[in-house]
Amino acid sequence: MIIKVCITLVLTLAVNSAVAEDHLSASWGQLIDGLQETQQSLTDPESFPPQLTDRNLAEGYRYMLAHLSRLIEMEMRLHPRYPEFYRSMDMLRKWTGENPDAMYLKAPIDSTGYYKISGTAADTQEWMTSERGASAPKAPRMVTFQIITDVPGSTGRLAEMSTCKSQTLDYLNSFNLLVDEQGHFTILIGPKKPDLYRGNFLLSSKRMLCPATGQEAVRHAKFLAVREIFSDWENERTLDMEIVRLDAQGESRPPLTAAQISKKMQNIASELPNQVKFWQLLQEISLENRSDINGDGRRNMPVNSINQPAPPFTAGGVAGAQQLFAGGIFELEQDDALIVKVTAPEEPHYMGFQLSNQWFEGPDQQNYVSSLSGHQLPVSSDGSRYYIVTHRDPGLAGWVATTGLPKGYISMRFIFRDEPVTGKMPRATAMLVKADQIATTLPADIAAVTAEQRRDEISIRQSHIKMRWRGH
Repeated sequence: MIIKVCITLVLTLAVNSAVAEDHLSASWGQLIDGLQETQQSLTDPESFPPQLTDRNLAEGYRYMLAHLSRLIEMEMRLHPRYPEFYRSMDMLRKWTGENPDAMYLKAPIDSTGYYKISGTAADTQEWMTSERGASAPKAPRMVTFQIITDVPGSTGRLAEMSTCKSQTLDYLNSFNLLVDEQGHFTILIGPKKPDLYRGNFLLSSKRMLCPATGQEAVRHAKFLAVREIFSDWENERTLDMEIVRLDAQGESRPPLTAAQISKKMQNIASELPNQVKFWQLLQEISLENRSDINGDGRRNMPVNSINQPAPPFTAGGVAGAQQLFAGGIFELEQDDALIVKVTAPEEPHYMGFQLSNQWFEGPDQQNYVSSLSGHQLPVSSDGSRYYIVTHRDPGLAGWVATTGLPKGYISMRFIFRDEPVTGKMPRATAMLVKADQIATTLPADIAAVTAEQRRDEISIRQSHIKMRWRGH
C-alpha cells in the first residue's frame, strides 16, 4: 500500500510539473511574441513612429525596454494584499510626457480593503503659504495622492479615454493634507469612511459619471498614485512613506505558483505593445503631432507656438487633480530659437516648463537644463517669465536645452491654491526668432549666465536627481 501511494504521488508530481512546464513555456512564447510585436511597432508606419533617425531609433528601443522593465517590476512585485510603493517612472522608465519635476509612485490596492499610509515630510510651511522659505530641507513643493481605477494605455486603443477606463475617484494634496508639527501624516483608504474617523481619508469605491457616455456606475480602485513635485531642486526632499493593508499586517506572502507566473507573462505580452501603440496614437490623433487630423483648420499642438493653460483632456484619469496644462510643438533649425513668454497675474503655487521627445519622454533632465520650474526661473522685471528653447546655450537665464532634438513637445503645468478668476489666468505666447536675435527680443535685464554658472546649475540638477531616485 505504501509503495502504491508513493508511486501515485510521484506520478502526480510528474504530471503537475509537466503541466506547469507546458503552461510556462507557452506563456514565455507569448511574451517573446509581444516583444517582437512591440519591436516592429517602432518602425511600422501604421504605429506612427517618429522619423527613423539614429537618435529616434535608439531612444525608441530604450523606450521599449523601459516599458518592459516597468511591467516586469509591476507584475512581479505588486500585490494589493501586500502593498508597497514602486516607481512607475524614473530616469529610465519615462512615458506619458512625464513631468521632470515629479517623482511618480504607485501602490496596488483592492477597493474592498482598508489601507493606511504613514509618512513624514520635511518642513511643510510652503504647503500652508505661497511664500518660499530660506534654503533648508523642505517638503516637495506639491504632493498629490490620487485613487485611480486603472493606468492609461493598457488597451492600445484611444477609445479607452471616452469609456472612462481610467478615472480619479478621490484625491488629497498639499493644500488639504492634515500634517502635524513634526511633518507626520497618516491617510486611511477604504470603500467607506468610518463614522467617527476625522483624519485624512480617500475613497476606494465611488459612483462616478462618465462624461462621454453619460452613464453612472460604481467604480473600483486598482491603484494609489502619488506625485511628489519639486520646484527648488536644491533644497526640497522626498517623503518617507509606507503603505499597509490593515487586515494583512504580519501575514507571509505566499510563494508564486507556475500558474501565476504564466499569467503575469501573458499580461506583459499584451500590455507592452499596447502601451507603445497607445501613446503613439495619442500623439498622432489626439495631439495632431504631424497634421490637422480632424480637419478643423488648426493643430491641437500648434507648431512653434503654445496653447493657453487649461485642464488636461485626460482629466478624468491620472492627469488632473487641480493641474492646468499648456502645450505645443517645437521644430527648430540649428540657428533657430523659440522664445515662450508666460505671464501669470497670480503667481502659481507651482509651475513647470519642459520639453519631450517624440516617444513622449522628457529628455535627460539630469544632465541638461531641459526643464525649468518656477523656482528655477524667477519672474523678470516686466512680470513675465521667458523660456528660450534652442540647440545651443545662449548664455542667458531661461535657456531650455533641446539636447539636440530638432522636433519635440513643449509642455507646461500650473497648480494654484485657488483657481484664478476670469482674466487672471496665466497667458502664454511664443515667438520664433534667429539665435542672434535673442538678446534684442528679451527684456534688457534678463540675467547673463556664464559657462561656469551653467555647470553649477547642471550640478544641482544632477545631485537632486540622484537624491530623488536614490537606489539605497
